[in-house]
Amino acid sequence: MNTWRELDPAIRKALMRGEPATDPEIDRIATAHAENALKRSKVWLYVLGIPVCLVVGGLLGYLAAATDTPVSVLVLVIIAGTLGVTVAVSRRKLALIRLLNVSRGSVREPVMPGSSERLEVRVTVAGLLRATAPWLVMVVMLLAVSVLVASPWLTGVVLVVAVPVIAYVGYILVAWALPKHAQLVLDSDGVHTPKSGVSVGWESVREIRVVPLRATSRDPRQVIAFILYEDQVYLRQLPSWQRFLARRNVRTFLSPMVTVDGLADKPIAEIAASAAALSGLPVSMTSPAA
Repeated sequence: MNTWRELDPAIRKALMRGEPATDPEIDRIATAHAENALKRSKVWLYVLGIPVCLVVGGLLGYLAAATDTPVSVLVLVIIAGTLGVTVAVSRRKLALIRLLNVSRGSVREPVMPGSSERLEVRVTVAGLLRATAPWLVMVVMLLAVSVLVASPWLTGVVLVVAVPVIAYVGYILVAWALPKHAQLVLDSDGVHTPKSGVSVGWESVREIRVVPLRATSRDPRQVIAFILYEDQVYLRQLPSWQRFLARRNVRTFLSPMVTVDGLADKPIAEIAASAAALSGLPVSMTSPAA
């Protein structure tokens, strides 16, 4: 048993759901598979994804011409298919990242304590715009297509998708970045999120981890995650939309309380060192190559 495909299907499904491997050899195989799959993901997008899209698009165009199907219907089918593939690929990628994060074989180095002074971590406008750029680009492309096709009902469908995205980006920009509210505050008592009015004492935190973001194989950014004893206690205190995002963080980074390099105005290494000094908890860092 040396490859991912040789593992029992039930074991593979459990690993992709985020269950840690109980056997070191299975953990090694799963980790190697996840690392290789993440490295290949961009290559396969170009090698396989683009030709498939061209063939499918050509076939749909032929069928539309042969059956006198309106162009707007064809465009809507292509958009729906593209979004469906994008969601499926994203879900698999997040599952692979989670698989690496739960691995017991990952090499973690302890973070040395830094300053024990109170630390405020804020969200930057530039970081927030970079994080939401894919959604904004998608909305612009959809609006451009609807204008070119000049179909009122297609424009209506696109607006149903676009308006909530634009409203959400505008809200988090004004609420989190422009007024310079702190995203996180670390002090001797624990971790606080002033905007949400939620505080978590250090006694509720089991561990603090710094892990690679792994957006791409060469992405140097890191994520700091405060691993809690009871995630639900924290989640119940959040507004519904924040709870939805926090649950996604749990599925990927094992914690609802995370912050990312580039989004925060402090380096993740500085936040981790302060957390180690203030909490006295184990704080570890996973190498991007691990």
